Amino acid sequence: MLNFKNLTKPYIIAEIGCNHNGDIDLAKRMIVEAKKCGVDAIKLQLFSKETLITEDHLQELDRGDVKLENIDKWETKELGLRNITEQIEKFVIGYEEHIELFQYARKKGIGYASTPVTKEGVDFLVEQKVDFLKVASMDVNNPEFIEYVLSKDFPTVISLGLASVGEIENVVKLIPSKQKKQVALLHTVSLYPPRDEIVNLRFINTLKNMCDVEIGYSDHTLGYSVALAAVALGASVVEKHFTLDKEMPGWDHKVSADPFEMEIICKESKRIWNALGTEKKDLTQEELDKRLKFRRSLVTARDMKKEEVLKREDLVFKRPGTGIQPDQLNKALGKILNRDIEKDKTIFLGDLAD
Repeated sequence: MLNFKNLTKPYIIAEIGCNHNGDIDLAKRMIVEAKKCGVDAIKLQLFSKETLITEDHLQELDRGDVKLENIDKWETKELGLRNITEQIEKFVIGYEEHIELFQYARKKGIGYASTPVTKEGVDFLVEQKVDFLKVASMDVNNPEFIEYVLSKDFPTVISLGLASVGEIENVVKLIPSKQKKQVALLHTVSLYPPRDEIVNLRFINTLKNMCDVEIGYSDHTLGYSVALAAVALGASVVEKHFTLDKEMPGWDHKVSADPFEMEIICKESKRIWNALGTEKKDLTQEELDKRLKFRRSLVTARDMKKEEVLKREDLVFKRPGTGIQPDQLNKALGKILNRDIEKDKTIFLGDLAD
């Protein structure tokens, strides 16, 4: 079972969401491409218009009285869809399609998950042995639902978009101590896309200090730079919308990573993770060996005779660093040489009389 506290590299989630546009064959191609990119898991969404939206609100969306920045009528004209209701009916997939795509992902050797919006959906996903359960940002202030998800004692990812600090603290209080290794909280700005100046990646550090769980980042920005920056700040889980073509009609394609960008996120996040290291400063053996070649030692500025007293003007600092170090200069000044030393020769402690 997935343990977010025991990751050896960033865990990358390709959020397919509804970018399959209701086409199962397209979804399967996306799974294959995500695997090629190096993604750890793909994620779908498990909802219907009946389980998510009231009929009145659907009519508001259809009329354009309420608009969402990633859902617009013009985006799906070429699919022959006239309104938001028809888009939802076309793009969402049910239990049977989920089972087919989960089996396909399992066959291709990639993790799989989905975001439920009902308790029945949670039960279904647990039965399907998904790699983790996902709580969407819209449910941050839904403690009953979060508690139900956590009651399954299953790896869980919770997005924190639109949440205040107080609401985040309430979410943290719901997480049982025994499950903290299985839970990851994702810093999220739930705009599509958000302006760079409001992404506020430094809040990742605040979350790390607030919560005794792993912290990740769900990215809705354009490109791959911000996702990689999140890893550099310590995000151990990265979720990014995924598409095969940004120009494809649909809801989230334009803010998604295409295979080129997703591969960069996967490869470069591993490099960043490895480069982060620890908060301690320990020199490696390679660095210790490099000191001898790279640093400087005390070197004679002229030919010197045995029993001469070393003065500052007799000394310069040159490589290699195998002799007396520059910060040991005071240990050498005023000392008597116990042998003749030619100009431009390294001085060692053994060259000085006791």
